[in-house]
Amino acid sequence: MLARADSYRTGSDDAQTRVRITNVIDGSLEDGTDYLVYARTNGDTLAITQTGENQGQKYLATDEGHWFYVPNTRRAVRINGLQRLQGEVVISDITRTHWAKTYSATVAANAAAQIDGRDVTELDLAATDPDSVYPKVKLWVTSNGDVPVRAQFFLASGLLFRTADFGPLVDINGRKLIDKITYRNEIEKKRASVVQLSNGEARKLPVSWFNPDSLSNVN
Repeated sequence: MLARADSYRTGSDDAQTRVRITNVIDGSLEDGTDYLVYARTNGDTLAITQTGENQGQKYLATDEGHWFYVPNTRRAVRINGLQRLQGEVVISDITRTHWAKTYSATVAANAAAQIDGRDVTELDLAATDPDSVYPKVKLWVTSNGDVPVRAQFFLASGLLFRTADFGPLVDINGRKLIDKITYRNEIEKKRASVVQLSNGEARKLPVSWFNPDSLSNVN
């Protein structure tokens, strides 16, 4: 189930993707910020800010942790996976996370439900890695096809941190994938961010790009 849900969110090859994050405050859209995101099949992810006052800043996520690099500084700084990338989007959101590898899933009691007119099944996800940013996730997938529809992310304290609503499937290079996700802050409920993916393409990526000590050399 989780592996199939993963297949709608991530490609099977090394890839580069354009990502635009647009913040929504009390229903009003703000200017978007563009990122170029490089992702390896093992989940290593590098995001480079392309526009705005933070242009050139880099965010790296690997199994070893998360790092932030500012141009013209000596080295990258280690950060928490909950560090905000932009608005309601945190650094871990743009990583190529595989639910099937990092969570175990059980079908929730009274799992059958409807969201926006679609029949869905609720899954309770428990992190199998103690370093996971979210130890608990509730995930709703379509009852026919296991397509992700909604997810709720909980902090270690048990607090519901935010909700993600996944857009409809689109055809990208012959595959059905999700290219839009809306993250809603469940603490400050007037705040949300929309993540739009575009121009995804397979590309062989050098392993050296995903070393925090080499970020100054990646353009």
